[in-house]
Amino acid sequence: MPKRVAVIDIGSNSARVVIFQRTSRFGFHLIAQKKAAVRISEGSYENGGFLQEKAISRTILALQTFKEIIKDYKARKTLIVATAAVRNAPNRYDFLKRVKKETGFNIKVIDGSKEAYFGAVAAKNLLPVNDEAISVDIGGGSSDIALIEHGKIIDTISINVGTIKIKELFFDKNLNIKDASSFIAKEFSKIPEHFKRKQTIAIGGVLRALAKSIIESSGYSFKKIHAFEYKYHNFIRHINEIIYSKNDACLKELYIKRSRYDTIREGALIFTILLKTLEADSVITSGVGVREGIFLHDMLRNSGGNFPKEINPSIVSITDRLDILEISYKEKLKALKNLYNVCKALIGSKNDYSRHLADAVKISNVGKTLTIYNEHKHAYYIASAELNWQYRHKDMLLIATIMRSKGDKLIYKPLKKEHNKLLPSKKTLKWLGFIYTLIDTLYSYSSQNRYDFKFENNTLIITASNNIPLFYEDIKDLKLPEDFEIKVINS
Repeated sequence: MPKRVAVIDIGSNSARVVIFQRTSRFGFHLIAQKKAAVRISEGSYENGGFLQEKAISRTILALQTFKEIIKDYKARKTLIVATAAVRNAPNRYDFLKRVKKETGFNIKVIDGSKEAYFGAVAAKNLLPVNDEAISVDIGGGSSDIALIEHGKIIDTISINVGTIKIKELFFDKNLNIKDASSFIAKEFSKIPEHFKRKQTIAIGGVLRALAKSIIESSGYSFKKIHAFEYKYHNFIRHINEIIYSKNDACLKELYIKRSRYDTIREGALIFTILLKTLEADSVITSGVGVREGIFLHDMLRNSGGNFPKEINPSIVSITDRLDILEISYKEKLKALKNLYNVCKALIGSKNDYSRHLADAVKISNVGKTLTIYNEHKHAYYIASAELNWQYRHKDMLLIATIMRSKGDKLIYKPLKKEHNKLLPSKKTLKWLGFIYTLIDTLYSYSSQNRYDFKFENNTLIITASNNIPLFYEDIKDLKLPEDFEIKVINS
């Protein structure tokens, strides 16, 4: 697979191009994305599904621009798909021939089940999904649904209900919302019973806009949309305010951005009825979807469609790009596990934080990419921004907060007081910061040293494989979570 891969997705409402950079076998990151509001489906629902000339011209112009972007970024492979509006159009073959002639692109038209599948591929690989979940992608022309169980996509279904369709058939004609609701509910009644699950993965621009609105209106402190979780029943009133909003000013007050004014009410209505149909209440928002799924399907084709269990793609991507030291952390992780087990009873929590500490250690050198001065603060910001895949918000924030700890600057609380709701107690934070800092300090001398730890008579005894006289100077600056002594002996 080439190092740079472009993916173009032509949806009913918009067309997007994204370019991914491969950094290693399981490492990647997004380096470019552009969106064009092509509205390929505009006017089609009232004209027998036929794509209209203005919409076709807009789409081709956007694709020509995308081609130049791909050329500038030197992407060696381009994957391009079209979804509901094109696949349902009687004149789709004429459109595809024209695109080939004027842009050189060979578009692959995917059916609704494939669209649902690609969205689920992205979700199951890049979100902290439960053993059972339903992924839901509400687009302009269809709602695509996949059933995920134990990391596998069990079934998919596509329903011909989308935001543009509902907009043109009902909202643009100022018809009663009850009529639109009845139409949507009738279509969703086709969903088989076995799709009903409690957790729903919300995919697509409309549902991301809905999540952002909930984040802003509720005062939720962590502003990242990807992996944002909420209970639907807690926000029914807010979602209904969006559905029944009378004008753009009302939508603005509900934290809806201008580019979503024309489809957010329809999308919120569809989502509400779909959740009721699925009997779901728990929602986790996905910042990824069909485009990422297409890329990952290609990238992971020799790995069974999944990242290996021991691989976190965020960690791999961060270290590939930002760990300029490339120092082995094998012994460091062994010592960390040992120290954590020794301190576990003192941490003041029944939760297991070994993975958080281990992941913090794996990327502990990234702050030095910018400068060694205040590198722990740089590491915090890098972790906050880049720890996305497979983590919940509380995990992202905890790992980043742990990484802000250093020597006499052991951090007991996050930068924002509001983050405290997502983090463990002050006592726990002290201990986790101390463990991370001590291990980081010990291995600042040699990556091959080995250490054993034990507590005796209010003293943490460190047995070192090699003499490290400089560590005694560091101990003086090491802030402790509680009142105890540290003693170092040689094995």
